[in-house]
Amino acid sequence: MKNNGTNTLAFKLWTYFVAFAISLFVILWFMQVIFLQSYYSSMKKGEVIKLATDVEIAYKTGNFTDLIDSIAYRNSSSIFIFDTNGDVIYTSNQANISDTEKISTIPERHIAIDTSGIVDRIISSPNQKISYNLKVEKLKTELFVYGKKIPDSDACLVIIASIDPIDATITVVQSQLVYITIIALAVASIISVFLSRRLSRPISKMNATAKMLAVGNYDVTFDKAGYQEMDDLADTLNYTTSELARTDKVKRELIANVSHDLRTPLTMIKAYSEMIRDLSGDNKEKREEHLKVIIDETDRLTRLVNDMMDLSKIESGVLDVVKGVFDFSEVVKSMTNNFKAIYEEENCKIILECADEIYANADRTKIEQVLYNLIGNAINHSGNTNKEIKIKVTTTLKRIKVQVIDNGEGISKEDLTHIWDRYYKASKSFKRSSSGSGLGLSIVKNILTKHKSDFGVYSTIGKGSTFWFDIEKASKKDIKINDVIDEKEAKNKNKNKQKEQKK
Repeated sequence: MKNNGTNTLAFKLWTYFVAFAISLFVILWFMQVIFLQSYYSSMKKGEVIKLATDVEIAYKTGNFTDLIDSIAYRNSSSIFIFDTNGDVIYTSNQANISDTEKISTIPERHIAIDTSGIVDRIISSPNQKISYNLKVEKLKTELFVYGKKIPDSDACLVIIASIDPIDATITVVQSQLVYITIIALAVASIISVFLSRRLSRPISKMNATAKMLAVGNYDVTFDKAGYQEMDDLADTLNYTTSELARTDKVKRELIANVSHDLRTPLTMIKAYSEMIRDLSGDNKEKREEHLKVIIDETDRLTRLVNDMMDLSKIESGVLDVVKGVFDFSEVVKSMTNNFKAIYEEENCKIILECADEIYANADRTKIEQVLYNLIGNAINHSGNTNKEIKIKVTTTLKRIKVQVIDNGEGISKEDLTHIWDRYYKASKSFKRSSSGSGLGLSIVKNILTKHKSDFGVYSTIGKGSTFWFDIEKASKKDIKINDVIDEKEAKNKNKNKQKEQKK
């Protein structure tokens, strides 16, 4: 796939930043050019209404002329006070100020406004207030006229103010906005280029490192970038790299070990078959001995293949766990008896600590497989002298805990976290037995995980190891239901037997 420059993160980040800056200034221009007039008009009208309150207060004080002139001067407005007959009591246009100040602060257009009849309009209005816009075509401007009757008096107040923005002010604002827009866009572009490169550079570097990882180079390291999200990603990728390296190592060991485990019995089978053909075919004693070796090696191959198939089914989710209520104490005792021939041959002693009638809610077949693997593992690694294995079963309100304890040489700390892996080669004190497939503990792990059980191992070098797990304890309600089902099944079996006997 070709690397299109316009499709890079750096280019897109730059585009987004610049587009964001342009959008802001488009909105700003729109507000200044389109809404400046209406905004200024509404603001000016609000100021005029506030001025009316100040003038009312000044008028009621009695000495109001100077104060009214000051208010009109500061706000570029014309203020009139009429009596109820329409005669002018006072107007700010007659202020005792110089002609120069009058021209600059009080526009002549205000003086030319016809105020006749305005008092009648104020008095006749419902709330004795009026306000309207007045266009002056000659001056091409618009004025705001506001009038009201002064409460508790025989006077009316009229204020006239321009609501058009001053042309010079608009020109200055717009020219400044042009320069501000150009400078701001240039600054935004520079900052966006810097930020886009700053953000995209570590991603590009990670991408290059990931490509090296993809071809099997596990010595790579993903560097952090100084951002929380990028640093978390780097940590995750570094952890993934270490796990992939370990998995690759385990895979190579798995292939080597499986190849060895398959090659050795196959070689033995072929060799002893040839011996039977060439040497011991007529010698019954020798033939039986050689056939026994062939059968043993075939059994070993069968165990290996079965274990690999079971593990594959469990890990792929094909093999489901079907829970049911059963007497766990009976299963443990039966499993211990099954190993009798093996531990007697190995001069090993098994001590069982388990109460009677402990009912579990689990997949009986799978749990039997767990016990078989753990007990067989303990026998294989119980040491050379004083071989003793203890199987201890304890219960709590809801769980059954099983411990399989041996007094072998123990497992080192660095090996403890990996012994559940397929074909993991631990230290010399924990090497795979020739009688096992090397997949037992991995099968145990997957079965117990399917049961959502806790499990683990703790070990001391020179003193032995303890493998443990727990499963769900059946409630009394479950046990009663199970007994009813067993009774029905027993009755059905008896009926079937009776029918067969009659036939």
